[in-house]
Amino acid sequence: MHKNPVTIKFIFVAIFILMMSVTSTAQYGTAPTFTLVDGYVILSNGDTLYGQLKWRLKYVENNPVEIIFYSENGATKVFNAKEITGFGNYTKPIKEDFDTQLDFQLEHYVSMPSFKKGIPVFLNRILKGKINVFMNRSSMQFGGDEVVEISEFDGISFSFSSDEGLTIGPTYRTSYKIIEKRIRFSSYFIVKGNNNMIKVEKDNYDTIFPGLFEDCPAICLELEKNPDLRKFKHFMLLAELYNQICK
Repeated sequence: MHKNPVTIKFIFVAIFILMMSVTSTAQYGTAPTFTLVDGYVILSNGDTLYGQLKWRLKYVENNPVEIIFYSENGATKVFNAKEITGFGNYTKPIKEDFDTQLDFQLEHYVSMPSFKKGIPVFLNRILKGKINVFMNRSSMQFGGDEVVEISEFDGISFSFSSDEGLTIGPTYRTSYKIIEKRIRFSSYFIVKGNNNMIKVEKDNYDTIFPGLFEDCPAICLELEKNPDLRKFKHFMLLAELYNQICK
């Protein structure tokens, strides 16, 4: 009995997607996949609903476009990226102040137009501020020589090491675990201020670097002290520093 080639192809695709989801969950905490996680949904009017959620098997440009939400009262509803502002999961009780990001794990997804087609999708926002950074799921690096190791820095307004993580000023800290997760990508989608979304990667980084960071005198001083910060592998560090010291 011969198996249909289309069926075989479908099985391989399904297995690949499932493996990607499991790997992503293992590396990045309990991000919603095909299993239920505790989380919340932010409606278009700003209201927040709490319960459990999981993704549906529907993607555009490798980004989810629908989730299934299970409310605390037992009701179930499918939300797509056209209907809500965003959603997220949490592994510890939500708190208002996220300035100190030590072991607190949160995955937050924002409804945004996809980069190529402009279709509403859910993008994982990994940094919020003047520079908003969104994960490019298609550029995840899983290991080997491609995994980036970042240098230690003793800056003017910050310090960074694999032991202490990132410290900015007297109060802001981010653990090394979180920094390490954020740099495991070869490209990112970013939105600065009210500008359109752009894709930042190693090939275009030098060209767009001045428009991203050099409008802030405090950042320029940091670059003078530590020129190595200009390298693409330090983009996430510099973006977080920019958001904190360039008010």
